Amino acid sequence: MTRRRHQKEKQSHVCLLVNRSATGYSRRPIDKLTRAIKKAGGYYSVFEPESAIDLFHTAQQVCGLRRWRRTVPQQFDRRGKVTALVACGGDGTFNLVARAALEAELPAGALPMGRYNNIAHSLYGTTDADTAIGRIMRRDYRLIDCATAADQLFFGSIAMGLIPRLARELDNRKPPRFGFGWGKLGARAATEVENKKMIIKIDAFRFDVSPVVLNINLLPYSLGLPFSPASIFDDGRAEVILNFGVDSKSLSSFIGQVYNKKYVYGSEVRLFRGHTIGIQPAKGRTLYLDGELIKLPANLIEIIVGEKQLKAFC
Repeated sequence: MTRRRHQKEKQSHVCLLVNRSATGYSRRPIDKLTRAIKKAGGYYSVFEPESAIDLFHTAQQVCGLRRWRRTVPQQFDRRGKVTALVACGGDGTFNLVARAALEAELPAGALPMGRYNNIAHSLYGTTDADTAIGRIMRRDYRLIDCATAADQLFFGSIAMGLIPRLARELDNRKPPRFGFGWGKLGARAATEVENKKMIIKIDAFRFDVSPVVLNINLLPYSLGLPFSPASIFDDGRAEVILNFGVDSKSLSSFIGQVYNKKYVYGSEVRLFRGHTIGIQPAKGRTLYLDGELIKLPANLIEIIVGEKQLKAFC
């Protein structure tokens, strides 16, 4: 089991970075968290940037990694050094906040307000906001791995093939509530995935495959599905999940069982673990990275689990 640690600072100053454009944005859990911080004798600062890049720059500014464009807010300065960051939004919001927290060596927490909240679900075992507030207030954290893909940091998962296609399918509709619905949706999405031959290297192993499913997970959840519930958060390895010649019926069963946490990886869809993963050709394909869809510009994508680890409230 991953070792938990506890913040030692007696006086806390928690900085909340809020994404008001998040799918599940609500002021209620933000107010509940700030009241809890105040009641515990700590300080808090709330920032609500207008864009993703502003949110990232603000996270850097409050950590002292970037100069303020204007004068440092007077009240913020009086509250002392920031001791933790909290991302109020979804996985993309957490990714931006965690990048600053990683560089500043500060703990980061997730107040789930996104659509899938994969990272919060992985860390807390639920997407319930009250549970997240309780974990943040407890101030216990664990070290979790982070990795780079196409020079972009990620903390939860990346994927090619099925997951980006499913993300598009679900763009304007609610996710299914049961495994059967996920199975039907997965089978339909699989028929839309372009089945291209690829070379995949996982450390010293090489595979020539045409995968429909290709996931690389540091944490269990991706698109709301627990692909690798047995993930080891801090051992410098990622789970690599890919299929070998599976038809749409088998993929339907796979997605449904993954949703119900009953899938056993074997001959059809396999799970490997590795530190360095190479994928080619990748140019023009869509990469799902912590909830964001990115068009890959290069033919080779290399994923490397970094040596530096993030302090994440758990």
